[in-house]
Amino acid sequence: MLKRICSATALCLCLAQPLVAQNDIKGAADHPLISRMPGTDIVGYHTADFQEFMIATGPLRPGQELPPVERFEGKSTTLTYRAQDSSLSALAIFRNFEKAFDNAGFEPVFTCKSDAECGDRFVRQLYWYGDPQRHGQNPYLGAPNRHGDRHSYYYWSGTGEAEDGTYIISLLVAQHTAMNFPASIVLDISQTEELNDERISINLEGLTDDIEKDGHVVLDGLFFDFDKATLTAASAPALDVIARYLNAHPDKSFYVVGHTDSKGTLSYNRDLSEARARAVTTSLTAQYGIAGERLTPYGVGPVAPVTSNTSEAGRAKNRRVELVVQD
Repeated sequence: MLKRICSATALCLCLAQPLVAQNDIKGAADHPLISRMPGTDIVGYHTADFQEFMIATGPLRPGQELPPVERFEGKSTTLTYRAQDSSLSALAIFRNFEKAFDNAGFEPVFTCKSDAECGDRFVRQLYWYGDPQRHGQNPYLGAPNRHGDRHSYYYWSGTGEAEDGTYIISLLVAQHTAMNFPASIVLDISQTEELNDERISINLEGLTDDIEKDGHVVLDGLFFDFDKATLTAASAPALDVIARYLNAHPDKSFYVVGHTDSKGTLSYNRDLSEARARAVTTSLTAQYGIAGERLTPYGVGPVAPVTSNTSEAGRAKNRRVELVVQD
């Protein structure tokens, strides 16, 4: 359940005076909602106006590729801090943040300590293999190797509401058990929001030209519920155009091919892409009377991207449905 944050300053860690950030990377700044722990520098900084993000809601179980997560979309900021001295323990940092979250009225979703509570290789799976967009964003975290008795870490995820919207936060504080190296902190502050999904449309002339020229076309204007194969009401104008084209060319048959980005497992993405292709096919046959034998749904998952998956803009382009002429 979401709790309302008392004020935007409530999450500050009660600093006596402003921090001097001489060692921060260029262009980085603390998030206005949450101040840093004194004695830390910003070593990684990433913002996005709209991207997918997730928080863990439970421990990683044996045989799972990811712990249970809840996924969101919206504005997101990721800050990676590093302690200036190894004597500042991960536990001290974590408890300060935890207290600030509690004082501000944030509701914890999941919290755990090290592999014993979080699950074997929790950090590696959640912050590396399960979320490729993080690669290069979290210096000094060493996520692929952050497991076993030599590594201590603390994880916290939670939600809350402020005057400017809903916030979702995750925090990871990690350090070698022997405190030989300074602690690393990864702080994610995100706000859920809906994307303006009316900026892309499809028209009959362009669809016809692309199919005649290339033998296939990306069906812009189709929208699905997040991580599902359910077409939203906003897809109706595009479906109308597609149906008009199919009715005007009754002699042609097509593959309806679903594509995803590379996030998640190959098997999951293949299943999702095929389910979305089937959803489009079903809509065209059931709602518009297109003969079912003319449309063959097929899902290829992430194996045929049109651009790199390293950015949210690229991943958005790779999540698509295409109409491909059957020769």
